[in-house]
Amino acid sequence: MERSFNGFINNLAGFLRVFVYANFWVAGAVYALTRITEITINAHHESLAVLNAAGTLVIYGFARYFEGPSENDTTSKITAWRKSMPNLTKLSIAGGAAFVIIELVRISSFGLFLHYMIGAAVALLYPLPWIMRNKGGGLRSVPGLKLFVIAFVWAFTTGFLPAIWNGHNGWWWLLERFLWTMALTIPFDVRDVKLDAQSIKTLPHVIGPRNSIYLAHACIWMSFALMVLVFGLPLISTFLLYLFFAVVIIVARAELGDLYYSFFIEGLPWFLLGLVLLLPYL
Repeated sequence: MERSFNGFINNLAGFLRVFVYANFWVAGAVYALTRITEITINAHHESLAVLNAAGTLVIYGFARYFEGPSENDTTSKITAWRKSMPNLTKLSIAGGAAFVIIELVRISSFGLFLHYMIGAAVALLYPLPWIMRNKGGGLRSVPGLKLFVIAFVWAFTTGFLPAIWNGHNGWWWLLERFLWTMALTIPFDVRDVKLDAQSIKTLPHVIGPRNSIYLAHACIWMSFALMVLVFGLPLISTFLLYLFFAVVIIVARAELGDLYYSFFIEGLPWFLLGLVLLLPYL
């Protein structure tokens, strides 16, 4: 019975890793964040959630092909998996690109298309090895820039664009989502501080792992303040949920495993979406 249960757990973990490593789960997180914005502002235009999720498959898949080496010549589990399953990675990119085209045709807004080109340009320039080649390659060669690129692209696509697309002020959403994304990205950088090459200095390389976690907590609580004070989410229920987010950040340890980070932490937007969906019944 114990062997059967362990086999089930191993098979489940294997399935989740495929789902996560092929970038479907992070695409789902982007979908959830976009829907949070749209529901909160009572969006009346076509949803951008599927378009954002599909674009995430393309951008993240593209970035995987230009991952830099680690300083110890080791690779992450995701990188090792991608090398062993290249066709699935390519399939996720191709599928994402197909849905991007379908959604852009469905929405048919040239102005929105131009806005997406801004976010895509920043995301695609980040890993390209022939940009700033003398410093290591890509915008990631700038010390500490990785975190801010990720936070900006996520904030721009899941907060700013849905807001302005529906006639709302997008700048508050850009700020809130920027803080949120920084808070949940920093634990990944702290975990990977030994894997990242010295030519790709992340925030923990610059200010240290402990100070980075302090900054993550400051960001998550500033995000909470904006959600309550600017966007009108209820104080008590939102506070309890953000307290849960803060605990998830502070207990994060590399020994908890890759699924704690790539599945659990990246899945936190679904908890926030659940709160937003339940607000009419609270």
